[in-house]
Amino acid sequence: MTPPPGPFDPSRAEEPELLELLDNASRSESPLMLLDIASTMLASIDAPDTDDADPTEIPPIRELAANMLEATPVETEPLVRIWAQMLDDELFGRIAKMLPTPNSKRLPEWIRRAEEIKPFRAAALVSPVKIEETVLLEISTAGRSVTLAVAVDRSGSPYLEDAYLSDGPLSTVVEFSRTELELPVDEVTLSLADAGARLREALEMSTHMFPPIETESWPGTRPLLEWMLRKLPDSGTGYEIRMWEPEEIDELVADFRASPFAAGLTEDEISHAHLLFEFQCNYGNNDPLRWSGTFVERLMCDLYPRKVMSPEDDLLLMPTALAALVRFANDRSGVDPVFTENAIAAIEDNREEYEARVRGDQPESTSALFARLLTGIDDDALPLSEPLSDLGDEFGGGSFFGDQASMLAEIFISSGAEAVGGIDALQALTDEPLPTEGLDTAAVAEDVVDRLNSLVPEIRRIADEVFDEPELATAALRLLTTIGRVGPAIFRRRIADRSLLAALFWIVGKDNNLFTGQWGSEGGMTIGELQNHLGVSSSPKPTAEKMLRAAGHELSDVEVILGDPRYLISRRRQRIIANRDTYWDDLPEDWEY
Repeated sequence: MTPPPGPFDPSRAEEPELLELLDNASRSESPLMLLDIASTMLASIDAPDTDDADPTEIPPIRELAANMLEATPVETEPLVRIWAQMLDDELFGRIAKMLPTPNSKRLPEWIRRAEEIKPFRAAALVSPVKIEETVLLEISTAGRSVTLAVAVDRSGSPYLEDAYLSDGPLSTVVEFSRTELELPVDEVTLSLADAGARLREALEMSTHMFPPIETESWPGTRPLLEWMLRKLPDSGTGYEIRMWEPEEIDELVADFRASPFAAGLTEDEISHAHLLFEFQCNYGNNDPLRWSGTFVERLMCDLYPRKVMSPEDDLLLMPTALAALVRFANDRSGVDPVFTENAIAAIEDNREEYEARVRGDQPESTSALFARLLTGIDDDALPLSEPLSDLGDEFGGGSFFGDQASMLAEIFISSGAEAVGGIDALQALTDEPLPTEGLDTAAVAEDVVDRLNSLVPEIRRIADEVFDEPELATAALRLLTTIGRVGPAIFRRRIADRSLLAALFWIVGKDNNLFTGQWGSEGGMTIGELQNHLGVSSSPKPTAEKMLRAAGHELSDVEVILGDPRYLISRRRQRIIANRDTYWDDLPEDWEY
């Protein structure tokens, strides 16, 4: 791949170096160089967003193409012909009409027949430990094929981390991967529809990464990828994220405990197994029996020391348990031993940093009881109807609880304020039931109103029959209205109604702490049960994330906090009010939210 040297500057469009590069690309037997140049140049030009741009204004790319054709028509005609297809732009089509009738002696046939360029076949090269994937999209031209390789990171929600062109058909890239790559990969044949679904999902997620993803080839290949996505069917299935039930994790822990891999572990070390499996399910590759060095590093250097609140001595036992668990899991799944070796090496390489993070991040006076309270493992550990500062005698002396009272008060008051949108909203909060409401379509985009109205009966049924909570219908309808006003584009996509409904109730259910496994959960529903009720096989989370962003919210790890009491049912607000009244007097005098 030979992109133009450095970021493209439109003012240099007529420089000899670029013209010579275009001439060489047009004469090449392979389409790779010209497609790469066309895409990279488009990505380098800061064209306005088509959703916000004034259609009467001519974006720089159109001006540039017209100027190039006028100044150096012979050298730039091939590039403009590719742009005319790549942009799919009506106004740019007028510029394309300025082009002369293709001269068969001067231009290769694939350029003269650029309108025939299209995706031809697709496959994915997937790491056996499922943490990385490369989606291969063979692009057919009237000449030779090229292959667009899109690297996807499958940690949590899959996102695009790179995309680059390779010469030749897809089979050539697959063969190279089998013979030249250091680690083995599995080839998975994809339909064009499924490839499109995976690529759209990964591309969408990558747009929300900060800092933005930049590699030697990305975002230079983005215009080419978007061109191909327009030509792919939109009826495919993307990444399916399985929701692991607590009972399934319990079974894995029991199998691990009974295995020879856990024979030398203490009960305190084995106690980490459940969390380790859950972290892999929720933040890793979604498969607790396939472990890689990449995820081990992320787990030790970020996730575990940041998210697990437990005494220092207990946390320092985790790497030993992790090493045994990795051997058990990878042996059971049958992955190549090289992945186990890499994961074990990563444990040792990151052990020192993990220990430093544990010792530096944990409060010195935090006890196991306090940790259980905060994580909701044991809601009956303390009688939460009275301030902690009054519990000293009952629990063997007041010093510990007196010291921790202000800390716990800050946590409960802060979480309550975050749930309702601030301290003022928390102080004014009431527990009046949400009224029964219809769908308010005022200011909702007209073209999505009919679709939203069609969802109303099913929303009421799910709230009543699935959750036994009629107020939840009002919360769901209010959120649906908000999205229809500020981000209606998601309702124009071909997403099945049941998938939209599952995502909608995933959001409002989590915001109201109605699913098991949430801290302070007030319901017995699992995500899997919600999926079964609605006939949805894949996780609602990816669609829910898109809906949240459309409504102006971001998903924080696995929790949802909309920050507005309008979406909270009365019993959720009652719990927040009880915590507010219980812990308010324990706040430090100088505390600020």
